[in-house]
Amino acid sequence: MALSAAKKHLFYFELSKLLAAGFDIRKAAASMLASGVPDAERALLDRMEKGLAEGRTITDALTDGTTAISELERGIIAAGERSGRMAPAFRHLADYFGMVSSATRTITRSMIYPLIVLHMGILVGTAAGPLQRGEAFSKILPSLILTLLVFYAGTFVLYLAGKTLLKAAETNPSLDGLVNRLPWVGKARRNLAMARFTKVYHTCLLAGLGMQETASTAAAASHSGLIREAGLKVAEAATQGGPLGPEFIASSSFPNAFSRSYATAEESGTLDQDLDRWAGLFQSDAEQAVTALGVAVPKVLYACIVIFVGWKIVSFYGGYLHELDNIGNDD
Repeated sequence: MALSAAKKHLFYFELSKLLAAGFDIRKAAASMLASGVPDAERALLDRMEKGLAEGRTITDALTDGTTAISELERGIIAAGERSGRMAPAFRHLADYFGMVSSATRTITRSMIYPLIVLHMGILVGTAAGPLQRGEAFSKILPSLILTLLVFYAGTFVLYLAGKTLLKAAETNPSLDGLVNRLPWVGKARRNLAMARFTKVYHTCLLAGLGMQETASTAAAASHSGLIREAGLKVAEAATQGGPLGPEFIASSSFPNAFSRSYATAEESGTLDQDLDRWAGLFQSDAEQAVTALGVAVPKVLYACIVIFVGWKIVSFYGGYLHELDNIGNDD
């Protein structure tokens, strides 16, 4: 069963809180189960408890055999387990999903009123003309319902197409670059991808993972085709044993400021602090970009409403004037 971002935020926050207080993972899970967590979280905890009893790692016990855990989560949990820093790893995830949950709420709230106005616009645009011509509402109703059905079908098709495109862009650099050029959406998506990349990279560094594994794990967790491709090149360069800063600078997939900062931090030995700072910055930028998206989408909907209603008004008066012209010609 899939968990929403809000539920994942609470799930990881509780685990982080209990582990930071000195609970081991089994006692933390038992405490959460005793508190009466929802069924989806209970299923994850039960699966983890069963896996641990079989001698499996925390990562495998929690993430194997379920689609509820993403590549990002697995990467951070695995790195946290290997470093013995599970509480900070879960806190990273709690912060990330808290941001995603907040962004989702912002966009959802911003869409409610425009959608109401859009439905009113469809009603006015479809029914106003026939009503002025004296037609009964019962005759107009089928046309109104058909218009709404076409609108819902079109919206659903656009939703599926957008979802498919975004999913494909996670592994396809060309599509990823195309999506990143979209106004508002691209900026939010780029910052979210970099937030995921830097969070996993930072956690892997703290875990003492090799640079090749660190770069490849972070790239896979970014959910960005461009960053995945560039990260794999960085990981390949790591096998040569040289500094990775020049590889980041040479890639256009990473922001220039981040790449330069990585290079200087690598030279000064402050890479862990620098990545922690960048993870926070990218998360903050992503929140601002999502807020801007939440403001822009209603404006686009309002523009669509104005165009639709205007088109209906022009069509009505065009037909009305045509009828008057015909009457004049008949006379």
